[in-house]
Amino acid sequence: MNSESTPCPLSAHQLQHFGEEGYLVIEDLFSDTDLQPVIDEVSADLDRRCRDAVACGELSQTYEEYDFEHRLTHVDAENKGISKAMWDMKLVLPSFFHLMTNPKLLDVAEQICGAELITSSVYRLRPKVPSHNWSPVPWHQDSGYFESYCDMGLVLTVWLPLVDATRERGCLWVMPGLHKGGLFFHKPDEMGHYLVIPDEEFGGCQPICAEVRKGGVVLLANRTPHASFENKTDIVRWSMDLRYQSAALPTNAKITRLPGEAKASSSVGVPMACNPPEPDFLVRSRLRPDEVLKTPEQFIALRQNHEYVAATDRWGYSIARRKDPMGNPYEAATAGR
Repeated sequence: MNSESTPCPLSAHQLQHFGEEGYLVIEDLFSDTDLQPVIDEVSADLDRRCRDAVACGELSQTYEEYDFEHRLTHVDAENKGISKAMWDMKLVLPSFFHLMTNPKLLDVAEQICGAELITSSVYRLRPKVPSHNWSPVPWHQDSGYFESYCDMGLVLTVWLPLVDATRERGCLWVMPGLHKGGLFFHKPDEMGHYLVIPDEEFGGCQPICAEVRKGGVVLLANRTPHASFENKTDIVRWSMDLRYQSAALPTNAKITRLPGEAKASSSVGVPMACNPPEPDFLVRSRLRPDEVLKTPEQFIALRQNHEYVAATDRWGYSIARRKDPMGNPYEAATAGR
């Protein structure tokens, strides 16, 4: 069950910091009780993968004696395919839905994005395993992956660690204040997995290390450049990233569009969503409460029934040509999950 919420959790100072710097670290937003269902379900998925690998002769043991922070490190030393398969994974789990709709989080998102609140299925589970060359995420803006119509709108990213995220473990780094400009040039990285902003674009701006403990979050504006680097410890830096926006922005959520809200129209350049490949849903509303998605079952059905639509190829780098860590085409790896 979702935890009780506290109205207006962000102070005026915190809101000002987010507006000026483009990011905000909030410690202790969640309790261990809030996060444990996610950890339990992810652990169960990892356990299933390990048992399947043992049965197929691809792993010598399940390493079940190790805890959540260490198990995948030991599995990865023998079979890197499991950690690669879980990176960027979009599991559809009841605990994910409950976390995405936790009132503590929605109160924060509402203060920033407004009362008619959309959340996106553009969520990711990130197990940053020690010393992997594919787990560092290069400098980028989230808007680099979105439709250009939404560049100057606000799509809020909530980066949420499931373990303490320290500098040594590969926490987020951000470029403060650069969200006030437009979008930087992005190009594909060498692996064909990410978009990256060339270093020379930043003009000497100094990055900030955004360490945060388990239970805290880092908020990012969609134009805030951010990155994460190598995990130099023996602990897996598990994290999730979630996204929220106002219903006034383009959305493929199946809701009644109200006056003043953007409606998809190719003739005037309004896209069907800020990120069309994955489904949005209404998560909080005062004007149309009956259209809010309320159950994990509805969430799972939404994911299963969503018709994949590719995003605009704005960088000459189609999403269909991107590859996941396993080397599979990105569209084939993610559509319909």
